Amino acid sequence: MPCNCLPSVTLAIAVTAALVINCPAQEIGFVDLTKVTARTEFRRPPATGKANQARGGAGFDDLFNCPYSVSNNAALRTTLVSLDRGSYQVGEEPRFEVTIENLDPAPLRIPFSPHVADLQPEDPAQKFSYSELQVELWIAGTEWRSNSGGGFSLYGDDDHAGTMLTLNQGEWVRIIGKGRFDLPTNGPRELIHSPESVDRTYAEVSLIHVETLLTAKATAMVRHKVCIGQTWGRSIPIVLAGPQQ
Repeated sequence: MPCNCLPSVTLAIAVTAALVINCPAQEIGFVDLTKVTARTEFRRPPATGKANQARGGAGFDDLFNCPYSVSNNAALRTTLVSLDRGSYQVGEEPRFEVTIENLDPAPLRIPFSPHVADLQPEDPAQKFSYSELQVELWIAGTEWRSNSGGGFSLYGDDDHAGTMLTLNQGEWVRIIGKGRFDLPTNGPRELIHSPESVDRTYAEVSLIHVETLLTAKATAMVRHKVCIGQTWGRSIPIVLAGPQQ
């Protein structure tokens, strides 16, 4: 005897759709960099041939800012979740935790590996590129701010499996790492001479496309910031004392 299953199928589809629509935001990645020994040393080609001997010295590292503002199109929200202490001296390394959440309907690919050396091609003389997610601690006072809290980076490339993550809307990653509180050399006068004017800290991220070329004695890097909108979660009050005399 034939059975008309259409109402049941329709109900199942409706229930599934409701679950998708009401699916809560979720954490899709976590890494504690304080427990990881990152592979960061690149291999260098041998010093043979004129091409490798032409450029000596330490090389260069150029950073180009995003050519346009997207401040009205916020996509990522970076939240400083916690610090290991509430007071520090200049030169100390805070252990901190952040979350990075995608607020935009469009998915966003982010690098999520601490091992930048794994992205180097087999031939060390070959030019290569990768993405870098830079997380920085910013310190701030009443009318100023400075990115002199230090931070860390994660790396990835779509050609290297397991080094990139896709953040859909409402998804986030959680990262624990270390920074370093320093005084900026060209910051506000009150900060340079009186770090006690610092009253809070917060986290900020940058997404950077990096092109790298190594010779036997030099490293050339060209870094382009990717245009992404950004909002910030809460800041955390801190006390920052001057360096030990």
